[in-house]
Amino acid sequence: LGAALVLLIQSTRVDSESCAEFNFCNGHGTCVQATSTCTCFEGWGAATDLMTMRAPDCSMRTCPAGLAWGDIAASATNAHALAECSNRGICDFGTGECKCFAGFTGAACQRTECPNDCSGHGKCLSMRQIAALDDSLPLTNGTFEYDGDEDASTWDQDKLFGCVCDSSWDVGLRAGQRQQPEYFGHDCSLRHCPSGDDPRTFVDETDCSNVTAPGGFAAGKQGNLCHVDCSNRGNCDYHTGLCKCFTGYYGRACGSTSALAD
Repeated sequence: LGAALVLLIQSTRVDSESCAEFNFCNGHGTCVQATSTCTCFEGWGAATDLMTMRAPDCSMRTCPAGLAWGDIAASATNAHALAECSNRGICDFGTGECKCFAGFTGAACQRTECPNDCSGHGKCLSMRQIAALDDSLPLTNGTFEYDGDEDASTWDQDKLFGCVCDSSWDVGLRAGQRQQPEYFGHDCSLRHCPSGDDPRTFVDETDCSNVTAPGGFAAGKQGNLCHVDCSNRGNCDYHTGLCKCFTGYYGRACGSTSALAD
């Protein structure tokens, strides 16, 4: 009995010194025998891992981190430190994956979703990408750079996303380009109808030379085109992109006149 008791005590001491109570660190860490505590590997609760919770037995996985959407500023010009799931999601410690709140996406919930995924008629791009395009709205006489200061002023350069809608014609302020894209709306779900000059007027409504583009930042160059849905002689169904011409007018853009016209 005495020998058995000694063996039991020795066995218990060995187990406690090898982190048996922590399931031997679950194979995701090393045991510090002097204290019978686990030092977890990276990705499983290491001291360098960014986690809101840690398991002493290294059983909880680390989720990806991104610049926080909201946090306490470190200074007057520095905020948005790295945070688990970017503070816009819940970490699943079993899988190491973020479950993002509505409207956010990415491995770390680090960026916004585009509305309705741009309805299949646009590109979902970041603010940094959109600023560099000359056909994104509102139109301007040049492109811009929105990057290079992620620790301060451009922290959201690759976080805020929006739609740049598709078009079968060139969009811009130069000659031959139109000031509006074919598809439009915040989610590119609407479609312009065929364009034409109003047959009842003496001016060319499609001439956008020196006409300020929507948004008010710049005007069209010589030969720039305005888009005139249905030649102003019909109603445009923006869901189908088809004109319903007024009585006496016909054609894809309602630009032709019949004897029935007023």
